[in-house]
Amino acid sequence: MTAYGQVDGWEVLRCVGRQIGVLRGRAELTQAELGETIGYSSHAVAAAEQGRRPPSPVFLDGADKALEAGGVLTAAAELVEHVRAAGSASCPAPSVIAAWHAYAPSVVPELLRTDDYARAVLRALRPTASATELDAEVSASAAHREVLHRDSDLLVTCVLEEAVLHRAYGGPEALRGQIAYLAEVARLPRVQIQVMPLDAVEHAAPDGPLVLLEPATDRPVVARTGHRTVTRPAEVRALQRRYGTLRGQALSPADSLALLENPRTSSAQRFHAGAGRAAGGAHP
Repeated sequence: MTAYGQVDGWEVLRCVGRQIGVLRGRAELTQAELGETIGYSSHAVAAAEQGRRPPSPVFLDGADKALEAGGVLTAAAELVEHVRAAGSASCPAPSVIAAWHAYAPSVVPELLRTDDYARAVLRALRPTASATELDAEVSASAAHREVLHRDSDLLVTCVLEEAVLHRAYGGPEALRGQIAYLAEVARLPRVQIQVMPLDAVEHAAPDGPLVLLEPATDRPVVARTGHRTVTRPAEVRALQRRYGTLRGQALSPADSLALLENPRTSSAQRFHAGAGRAAGGAHP
């Protein structure tokens, strides 16, 4: 988990945890004694020291005072919150995420996959995985997908390359089911799916997939690009602008839905003189 530029998030947590442990040892307190002083259990203190769980700002501020750290632990709170935000990137729950935006150049994103399509993609990624392991991952994916059908305020947008609609993971029948499901969710009021046509001349993301997660709280906005998870504000803003440009270059949601309903129709017939496109450069 890369949480802040190129910093490894787990290493951040382990480093802060080691600092807590050293300061606690200097103060000659047990984990239980520190926990009682700051209002946390000994298990919470152990999890923080071992880097298994991001300590909250309240925890760090309390520990800083109790251990007379002189502001060292309090100063780490902002970076730890970036790590915590990055950790939410795999859980698009309405209680955590207010909006989920994705550019998908080669495969349907996990949140929008059917079970058959998801199993085929996972098998391609992990050819040695057992059927039991694949079933567990498909079930987890299906549980995440349920968020689309709940009565929530979660906003979902996706720019999908047209080529994805022709790549038959799981075979022709699985692909037909996947496209039908995309058309189904595209009709939901808080879901917008746009197709990037094959003949698009302008394209703002030649370097791979992108996911933007807007939190439901005051935590940082999270961007996932390639194998990196980014929370640095300047870099996130640049990726937000890129995604907005992509939306302006793709077919509009209405034209994209028409293409999903009839995927054999060439997108070139619908992509004419800018008509029906989303607003150019729109912010996600």
